[in-house]
Amino acid sequence: MKKPINKLFALFFISHLSIAIAGENTTPIIEINELANKSSTQLNIKDARALIKTIPGGASITDLEDVRKGRQSTWQDSLGYTPGVYIQDRFGSEEARVSIRGSALSRTFHSFGIKILQDGVPINYADGFFDMQTVDPNASSYVEVLRGPNASIYGATTLGGSINFVTPTGLNNPGTKIRAEAGSFAYRKIFSSTAGYSDFKDGGNLYDYYLAGSTTFQNGFRDHAEMENQKIIGNVGIKISNDLETRFYLSAVRSRTQLPGYLTKDELESDPSQASSFTTTGSTVGSTVAGVQPWRNKNNYRRDIDSQRISNKTTYINGNNTYEFALYAMNLELWHPIGTIVEQHAQTYGGHLKFTNVTDKNKLTLAYLPSYGTTDGTSKPTDNMGNSSGAATSDYTQTSTNHSFLIEDKYNLTSKTLLVAALQYDSARRKVSDIVPGATNFNRLYNQWSPRVGLIYNISNDNQIFGSISRNFEAPIIATAGNTTTARSAQSGVTYEIGSRGQAQWGDIAQKIKWDLTLFRANLKNEFQTMCLTNPNCETGAQTINVPNTIHQGIEFGGQAFLNNHLEVKTALLYSDFKFDDNEIYRNNKMPGFAPVLLRAEMLYHSGSEDRNSYPNFYAGPKIEYASRAPMDNTNSLYNDPFTIFGFKAGQNINKTWSWFLDVRNIADKKYAATTNINSNYAGNGGRAYYPGDGRSAYMGIEAKF
Repeated sequence: MKKPINKLFALFFISHLSIAIAGENTTPIIEINELANKSSTQLNIKDARALIKTIPGGASITDLEDVRKGRQSTWQDSLGYTPGVYIQDRFGSEEARVSIRGSALSRTFHSFGIKILQDGVPINYADGFFDMQTVDPNASSYVEVLRGPNASIYGATTLGGSINFVTPTGLNNPGTKIRAEAGSFAYRKIFSSTAGYSDFKDGGNLYDYYLAGSTTFQNGFRDHAEMENQKIIGNVGIKISNDLETRFYLSAVRSRTQLPGYLTKDELESDPSQASSFTTTGSTVGSTVAGVQPWRNKNNYRRDIDSQRISNKTTYINGNNTYEFALYAMNLELWHPIGTIVEQHAQTYGGHLKFTNVTDKNKLTLAYLPSYGTTDGTSKPTDNMGNSSGAATSDYTQTSTNHSFLIEDKYNLTSKTLLVAALQYDSARRKVSDIVPGATNFNRLYNQWSPRVGLIYNISNDNQIFGSISRNFEAPIIATAGNTTTARSAQSGVTYEIGSRGQAQWGDIAQKIKWDLTLFRANLKNEFQTMCLTNPNCETGAQTINVPNTIHQGIEFGGQAFLNNHLEVKTALLYSDFKFDDNEIYRNNKMPGFAPVLLRAEMLYHSGSEDRNSYPNFYAGPKIEYASRAPMDNTNSLYNDPFTIFGFKAGQNINKTWSWFLDVRNIADKKYAATTNINSNYAGNGGRAYYPGDGRSAYMGIEAKF
């Protein structure tokens, strides 16, 4: 059933028409020449925000210094208030359910559909799959989120777009930082970093560096949810001349995570802290941990990762032309007992070549972004004690190759209006060679041309409206491309979006409101949907299929209001309306995956200084999270209950060196499922499909900057 674009789109433009007519602007907003002539390989947050203004769609910058007013441990901590990002922790660890515009809508673990980057360089496997454990948000100064095909500059035309964690450099953030966090469930984290630059030139070169390290441990709210990791992230820049700069990046991650599994509804309501009987055994045999409890057997269900990555980015500016060259290599070792023992050794290589030409009114970008990766792996039966109990059931080599070509042009039609047009070609090959079940071998090629056109109109220096139409494309990850599933086609579609971003002031200059609002609709073909293989126990496996026609539409909103020098309100609202489109079986049912409405908000009162950005600055206030009921199956026979949880946050920036925080969560100790698994038809009984949210908890932290 094909329907016109949501009426909200038309209402949106009507509501802004009078503002646009009345708006006065004497200065060109899109300073293309100024933006393009930045010689640094690493943009600071101010320049990154300026670039966002040249994107005619959902795009935002999250300042992680603001996040650090509370605990910063999980991805939800860092991205929970980012417009358009649906994210829910699974069991308080690094792993979360993350989605943008319904990307990997039904995927409750790991993920795909979003290109994840560290400093503009992908951390995804070559087939698009990514592990959240390989990023350290603590070592980033800000996060850039480009939703949907707006991320084509990174070669991403997927439904979800890109999330780019950007580390500081010695040039823009010199100094030393030490941060310690501790709290409930034996949680503790220590993070430290140092950065600086040479105050002399050695042979004409200027050097800068940034190096960060962290260690984290927690027992977890649930049984069998222990997690520990150690991470090192760094970069070294060499400014050879005013026009030539190169920067090397490195990271190393060791992550060890127990998996507590899903619960039934009765188990959730009686004791949400328990582990699933499918992920643990009642024996301590084989454990090397002194005094270990049965459910803490470290060799039951878990996901252990060792990852190393090195990359380089070099920029050269010659007049109006900028050349950028990047290379990266990533190595990852996985040990993953989940009913079978999955062991993988993955290597991924890639890079990009970008050329940019800038004139007074025009910015032209050409890019080539290749990537290649192999994964050698086995699956073996297990005794649930970390030992294989038989011959391999799978012994494979997976190969992924991608070539993306992009041409993008940004043209100032007037001092207020920017036209953006782009065309991307993607070619992706997925190949599996398995020497055990040879019937699963395959070799497939996927390709597509993806055009994009958008318009930005600047009402004033601070406010703009935008709209765009884009085609999206996503080749299957290898786990979904094989003959063992029916997901053999690439996911594609067309995305429409309109929006507004800006700020307004009234009265005292301290009274200000900022907003980021986008309305979108995506008409998809062959959407990937991952479902339980069995009912009622979702622990035993999943399959991914292609759904012929679906519709994803929604509203993405982020806002921040400073009502005076003392009162600050922040909110993020995500409305998601995802449904089948005249499906033969499910008609126009809601698609299962996550809550249609997700709201997060906090109100902080600042005291101790007339200026909230001065010292000392004490802040305190409540916060709230609300999620509406969410369909759990394609037949809409079962819904996850809605929930509302309350928290409280306080802290103080004592001076330029010292600060502290207190972060209390789920004050009422509510029992709820943060996320669930899905199926085609639960027939009103979800079985073991619920992932509990954490109970009441409190965290404290202290930070020193020198």
